[in-house]
Amino acid sequence: MNDLSYKNAAAQAKARAKSPATPYHITTLRVPLFEVDMGQAVYHGNYYHLFELGRTDLLRKTGYPYLKLVNREVHLSIVESRCKYRKALRYDDEIEIHTGITSLNRRSLTFSQLIYRLQQDIPTCRAGDKPELELCTEARLSMLCVSFAGRVTPLPEDFRLAVEALVDKPARQ
Repeated sequence: MNDLSYKNAAAQAKARAKSPATPYHITTLRVPLFEVDMGQAVYHGNYYHLFELGRTDLLRKTGYPYLKLVNREVHLSIVESRCKYRKALRYDDEIEIHTGITSLNRRSLTFSQLIYRLQQDIPTCRAGDKPELELCTEARLSMLCVSFAGRVTPLPEDFRLAVEALVDKPARQ
């Protein structure tokens, strides 16, 4: 392994290990054209669409899709959001959205989400190698369970159990 490929492998391992969203779920997709602005990059507010796709995919994985919450006439409302934009995403970039739950309380939960760009065209990549991951965006979203009547309410018990089962599993490598 030459020095450059060693540094790239080390950077990728560091990026994966740094994830505060462990255990995490990975959603892979390509950036759609409708998320891109005239500057040819994802508009800053549209990153929240990507985060939503990651959260929805994670909840589906728990066996408790978001629609079950809606059918109970409750939803998760964002009460605090922090986002750090490191590198711009562009149309058709292949990305991974890493989504994890960092806290779970009686009426709220917090998601940590990381968006990585997959870089398969790096000269050190050989056929069959995993692509490099470039960290582009970091977000932390605190959400509160709210009834359709607008009142803060406890998370449904079966929802909490499904989420706890996921949180108790070891991180996916």
